[in-house]
Amino acid sequence: MTDISATAGALPRASEDKAARTRLAYLDGWRGLSIALVLIGHFFPVPGINLGVLGVEFFFVLSGRLMGEILFIERFPLKKFFKRRFSRIYPALVVFVIAAMIGLAGTFIMFKWKAALTALTFTYNYAGIFINRAGALDHIWSLCVEEHSYILLALISVIVTGRANVVRLLTVLALLAMANGAISYGLLGMSYETSYWRTDVHIASILLSTAICLLKADGRLPAFLKSQHVALAAAAGGVLLFLNPVPTPIHYLVGVPLLALAVNTLEFDGSYLTDLLSSRPMVMLGLWSYSLYLWQQPFYKFVDERGSAPVPMLAAVFGCALASYYIVEKPARGWLNRNW
Repeated sequence: MTDISATAGALPRASEDKAARTRLAYLDGWRGLSIALVLIGHFFPVPGINLGVLGVEFFFVLSGRLMGEILFIERFPLKKFFKRRFSRIYPALVVFVIAAMIGLAGTFIMFKWKAALTALTFTYNYAGIFINRAGALDHIWSLCVEEHSYILLALISVIVTGRANVVRLLTVLALLAMANGAISYGLLGMSYETSYWRTDVHIASILLSTAICLLKADGRLPAFLKSQHVALAAAAGGVLLFLNPVPTPIHYLVGVPLLALAVNTLEFDGSYLTDLLSSRPMVMLGLWSYSLYLWQQPFYKFVDERGSAPVPMLAAVFGCALASYYIVEKPARGWLNRNW
């Protein structure tokens, strides 16, 4: 620590703390926006665009940015990183799977123990395609992709030296994964799930966002791409490219890179978008986003397959999610982080 007086250091530290709080609020706002898109897309679908799919992509590119900062810029210790990932994700997931298994037993949404096991081992995105799936757990495919990306990015952070080499590798892997999806879906005629649930396809969103994050951190991102006008245009273009008339491969070949660019280059510049993302409703949605993500699926299935009224089903989602967050997710994470 530099040798400065307490008085001299007070203002910079206060300024840094305020910047950190603004930054955290802003990133929680991104999560809030992502889960809001998923909920609207599932319970109040908008004709012409699948907002649920778009929300998942926002989650992925945001995750790529955060992993870039944590693993390659901050060089967070891997042991601590995985402990924190486990404490954040697993307790709430276990409770959700058990509760869903009990609550949905005998309903029209068939719940199979093998599918539950694959959800708890983060293999559902492949097992759900080739072996066994249960509608109430179908959303776990995206959690599987994210968990697999943590392992791959952690390995790269240990094995590959030099950030330039890391960026090259991430870019190549992302391009291969994007091509894999385009070939599977566009040329081989596989279904959406068979093509885009797979980690070897959908990890492109996370890897590409991580690469852009590192390019920006190293000052190697072209200056014009860092313009806030370009960032806003990228966000708008990415959203428009997820419209239903646009061929699905284009969503991921062009739309995802634009979303990744937007998430990495939109800054805290006092704009209306920053103010929106930092607002209390968006921040709170971001804090609850994981529990909301877990619990929305079974109730969405009642709306989608049974025709249940969406408003009471969405209210039930929030009731279960808030109970999950305040009774399971937050206390379990705090206890594990303190004691493990």
